[in-house]
Amino acid sequence: MAERVFLSEIIGKIALDQDSVMLGPIEDIVIDTSTGFMKYLVLGSAVKASELVDDLGRAVVPVKGMRIENDYVMIIR
Repeated sequence: MAERVFLSEIIGKIALDQDSVMLGPIEDIVIDTSTGFMKYLVLGSAVKASELVDDLGRAVVPVKGMRIENDYVMIIR
């Protein structure tokens, strides 16, 4: 059986990139409804560097996968 993670377990954790650079707190997740896969993490206002900003002005980071480590979420792009 595939491993499961609840949204409530991810919200509020700090996102790190693959080089362990802190990206900021995770506020939400965007799901592609056509595929069911996670598309972006929406990061909080403390974000220092974001690649993208959505149509609401929020910092988003594309995600292909993730690994949860204590209070951090390591994202795979």
